Amino acid sequence: MAAVAQMVGSSIRMAFGVFIDPLVEGFGWSPGAVSLVYSASTIVTAVLSPVAGYVGTRYGARKSMLAGTVLFFIGMMGTSLISELWHLYLWYGLFLGAAQALFLIPVMPAVAMWFRRHLGLGSGVVMISWGLGPAIMVQVMAFLIESTDWKGTFQITGIIGTLIMLFLVFVFRNSPADRGTDPYGWISGDIAQLTTGKIFVVKAKEFQNHIRRTNAFWNLINIHFLGCVGHAIILVMIIPYATSQGLSATTAAGVLSTLSAVSLFTRFGTPILGDRIGSKGVMFVSYLLQGVTVLLLLGADSVLGFYVFALAFGIGYGGEGSVFTVINRQYYGQAPQNTTFGWQLAGAGLGMALGAALAGVTFDLTGSYNTAIVLSAIFSLLGAVSIVVLEPTRRLLIPDWDRAVSFASEHPAEPENATETAPGGSPVIAGD
Repeated sequence: MAAVAQMVGSSIRMAFGVFIDPLVEGFGWSPGAVSLVYSASTIVTAVLSPVAGYVGTRYGARKSMLAGTVLFFIGMMGTSLISELWHLYLWYGLFLGAAQALFLIPVMPAVAMWFRRHLGLGSGVVMISWGLGPAIMVQVMAFLIESTDWKGTFQITGIIGTLIMLFLVFVFRNSPADRGTDPYGWISGDIAQLTTGKIFVVKAKEFQNHIRRTNAFWNLINIHFLGCVGHAIILVMIIPYATSQGLSATTAAGVLSTLSAVSLFTRFGTPILGDRIGSKGVMFVSYLLQGVTVLLLLGADSVLGFYVFALAFGIGYGGEGSVFTVINRQYYGQAPQNTTFGWQLAGAGLGMALGAALAGVTFDLTGSYNTAIVLSAIFSLLGAVSIVVLEPTRRLLIPDWDRAVSFASEHPAEPENATETAPGGSPVIAGD
């Protein structure tokens, strides 16, 4: 259910490149001006990501998804009726940006609650949707634009997407406790973790006070930022760049679909691999591949050249952001991480915004996408360098963070099994 929700919520944004040429031709706006709308949307998502993380902690992922669904419908319908550039900033930038934050941020920590062990498997299933959604939607939207127009495309996908999301909200549950079952990987002797309530909110706030003192907290935000700049440039400019090199609109859309489809394999595989051998090395290889393979575009002037790029780039692109849930578990164990994930996605959102802006603005200034391609490679490789200086994932960074929390005086009725303890009374928050 989380995977389908992510597919619906993210695919509209990830397929934005399909709309650049129709909007430029229909209104006479420059590619840079249209690309900045995508940037505005991702900035809104970034700014609201920590807020969405708190909403997920306080009210649960289900209510957050419902609020996101309402904003998604309003944004899609409003975008279909635009007549001025600022209308696009309002409906697509503001409303869909806010909807994306509410879709994306609380859902991944909620998935983590369903996996006591083997979180890499759960993350991999969800991350497949980030590639499968755009791979499908790019082709669907390209077909709808040719069959109707871009306005009808927003209306049709908006209505269908909203109906799917409402169904998911109806059947989704925030945690195994809400359905009276145990998380995947549960074994005899495991103690239940708090997932809701006032104590959980207080513990989540206390954890944030401790995690901000670790280098990994800040570096992971930076790494997500750099990686997203690298691939946002490509996602926004690949279709107009391909058409400028002589490819048809449908064939150019196929390039984006292909790299998204290829990314499915690493989106699924890298979290599992990171769970088994450690996430740091897996992330490094993904960032390195994303940075190096983008340079293939500099010599691409045929259908074959673009599809060779799509096949190579999709491997690193799929693994770039897929391991963050796993590395958070390896660094911080079972601690409440909604807000932590929100801050990391804030970095990602700002990176997507900058990447989209660079794709359009550099073209307006130079009349070529070559500068943007080189910048994409530079940002991805800087992310790989930043991964090198991350702490090892073999041990928890702050295993005793909750010793400072004393609920005995404020919450005398707290259940004895509210936190997991090892022999001797020391809190245990590791995944295994």
